Amino acid sequence: MKHLFTLTLLALIGLLTACESRAQQPGKAQASATATRIDVIDFHTDHRCKTCLTIEGLTKEVLNSTFAPQMKSGAITFRLVNVDDKANATVAEEFGAYGTALFLHVHKNGKAEKIDLTEWAFMKAGDAAAFKAELTKRIQALL
Repeated sequence: MKHLFTLTLLALIGLLTACESRAQQPGKAQASATATRIDVIDFHTDHRCKTCLTIEGLTKEVLNSTFAPQMKSGAITFRLVNVDDKANATVAEEFGAYGTALFLHVHKNGKAEKIDLTEWAFMKAGDAAAFKAELTKRIQALL
């Protein structure tokens, strides 16, 4: 009888512990749902100029060096989207990108914000150091 009571008590403790660990998991999922995610989207056309290619290259340099851990975890993503490809018509229209454009699509606290960096990117593309420093600051401020 003593063994039956001990086994029942152990089973009950095991059940309560299992339920408690499951109860914590939704909190973890909820925390990740409110975490900041930044999608860096570089739109382009079939015919790309030197400046367009420079913007892409500098953006990738910043993301792959300064933000490598966030890229690996998925907190930051990079998408290259050809607006001339009909398969991308919906996303191009959503962002109003009908040519070369650079956007930060920020997902934070259940809300999404589109930040258009196109004009800035074209103005800074000729100065690699300034482009990389400012893009780094802009992304860090959003994280």
